Amino acid sequence: MQYDERDPEELRKQRKAKKVKERAVKRKILMIISSIVIALSLVIVLILVLLLKGRIDAENNQVASASVGSLSMTYAGDKTVFDSSDDNSVISSSSDSNSSQDLGQVPSIDTSTLQSPDAYMIRVKDSAPVIDLNSTARIYPASMTKIMTVLVAIENIDDLNATYTFDGTEFNTAYAQGASTAGFEAGETVPVLDILYGIMLPSGADACYAICNYVAGSESDFVTLMNQKAQEIGMTATNFTNATGLQDENHYSTCQDIAKLLQYAIQNETFKTIFSTHIYTTTATDQHSAGIALSSTTFSNLSSSQLDNGATIIGGKTGYTDEAGHCLASLAEDAKGIEYILVTAGAAGDAEATPHITDAQTVYSQLPAA
Repeated sequence: MQYDERDPEELRKQRKAKKVKERAVKRKILMIISSIVIALSLVIVLILVLLLKGRIDAENNQVASASVGSLSMTYAGDKTVFDSSDDNSVISSSSDSNSSQDLGQVPSIDTSTLQSPDAYMIRVKDSAPVIDLNSTARIYPASMTKIMTVLVAIENIDDLNATYTFDGTEFNTAYAQGASTAGFEAGETVPVLDILYGIMLPSGADACYAICNYVAGSESDFVTLMNQKAQEIGMTATNFTNATGLQDENHYSTCQDIAKLLQYAIQNETFKTIFSTHIYTTTATDQHSAGIALSSTTFSNLSSSQLDNGATIIGGKTGYTDEAGHCLASLAEDAKGIEYILVTAGAAGDAEATPHITDAQTVYSQLPAA
């Protein structure tokens, strides 16, 4: 047996130095391994980010491609921007609640009991005709005209909270013509938005004259804007001579054109809100300390906007003159939320009759239940 004759203390120091060296080597190896792991992790993260970006870009391109067509509809504030290269294009909106729904076949509607000789109904999402009864025959639109009046006002007013002061001629003119009024008085200052509700809900001619003055300085100049808008959206069988719908042989349209107008107008959120309001109270003024309670001529003649089949009448604009008969342009949705527009005209009856309301209920109650 051999013995190590080296000094034990020296041997201890050597062993200690060897362990220190070994630990240093291990730390260096661990640092190298950690650096490699970190580098690999960064590479993996970068690859995942690139893959995710590529997928998002592909999906965006797919959506954009699906949205490209001959017509596009966007918003500039509350103003509708309309681009059409084809009068038969389908109006759509990215906020449309029907965009992801399977529309399926158009519903079959029995029109045998309708009191309106002229009628046109479309499904909003794809413009598919549902009812077509003399839809291109010339009609007098009466107060359905005010759909265009409100739309043109919205698109030409930057601030709907700006005010207008009635000078009294608005009411006097409407009264002399035997037209319906909203009830604004001379010297009354109200927001322009209140005037728009005064046009749409109670069909106030006084409110129409006020908005014409505010936007264009006169009714005749405002009517020019109305006809320009009609041409822009493809209402080729329409001519307006006034902003109220009062009878004039040269003031005419068709059920199909009015449906096209309403289909366009409801893409504007401000318009749709006004159009679908049942009751609205105007701003308090010195003349009306509690404001004016305005009621929709459509909803005031409906016992309920909810029908037994789950359909809902969302909004409507009535019209009546002796020559026009009873007219109604309305919007409803079925139990699945699919929207439809119905325009009827020429129903007989005195001023107090409601055959147009009855026709709308008859039609919409036949929409498919959920």
